[in-house]
Amino acid sequence: MVFVVVGLRTAGQTINTLTSSLERLCDKEQRTWKDRIFNQMRLDEVNSSQRNHASSWLRKVAVSLHFGIDTYALSVDLLDRFLATLKVRPKFLECLAVGCLYIAAKCKEEDDTIPITPEFVIDCNASCSANELLRMERLILEKFNWFADFVTSVDFLQIYFALLLLKSGSQHEGDENEKALVEKYADLELKLASCLQHHRLASFKPRILALALISLELEKQQAQEPEVNIDWLASISYLQQLAKVESDALLSCRDLIVRLSPSYKVVRLELADLAFISRAYNHSSSLKPLISLPGRPTYADVVCGRVASAAQ
Repeated sequence: MVFVVVGLRTAGQTINTLTSSLERLCDKEQRTWKDRIFNQMRLDEVNSSQRNHASSWLRKVAVSLHFGIDTYALSVDLLDRFLATLKVRPKFLECLAVGCLYIAAKCKEEDDTIPITPEFVIDCNASCSANELLRMERLILEKFNWFADFVTSVDFLQIYFALLLLKSGSQHEGDENEKALVEKYADLELKLASCLQHHRLASFKPRILALALISLELEKQQAQEPEVNIDWLASISYLQQLAKVESDALLSCRDLIVRLSPSYKVVRLELADLAFISRAYNHSSSLKPLISLPGRPTYADVVCGRVASAAQ
């Protein structure tokens, strides 16, 4: 069966082709990933707050230029990689951000949709000149050995979403169902864009961030619409196994998204939220979750052995 989702680059692919694509993405991410440690204190270097402001600004500019979410995600990834490579003074941050967006657009957008350099600077409402942007672009590319098309969390989000649709085995036909699927994916993109604006979430690998977001979305939907038959736990376990994501990393990322995003407050707090209480009471077995929703285990419940089987 071939599942077609309008608006996704993965449209028309099968489970086997998507699985192969996911394996290639994971391999590419493994080869090119660079850990990010963001400056918190030094005044002569871009700090985490300034980085977050720059990523939020990039989102606004990308939307105003009608660039896709993949372009925005790549621009943020380039920004974070550069900040992890070189010490950058705050006065150069705007030009660096514009340069990252310019490079990302050239990688992801059609050529006729990208303004020429002087117009691009004007459209971004940037204070740097066209020549300064070109010099910054060259500096960025040199630091990355003239390769800039890195893997982002959007790449994983697309494949995860398409795999879940195919794995469900149900055919969504008709304009209404097709529209609902595209709207659901568009909503995930918006939430992912919000996640990319937080430096703490940017420290997670793309495959982990995208999977954590999807898992929270499935769990949230099950909490709000219990009549919908979604085996979200099996679905996430399936993707986790394919992408080789460790449970501890996935739990940490999920916890952080819940803390940073008000839209997921409906999701039950997980083990990390009980860490201080557990230590205070010497890991008492009488401790209960802060929010109790009987009959609906969280991912943390399964990982930590609080339910019978993760395979059920």
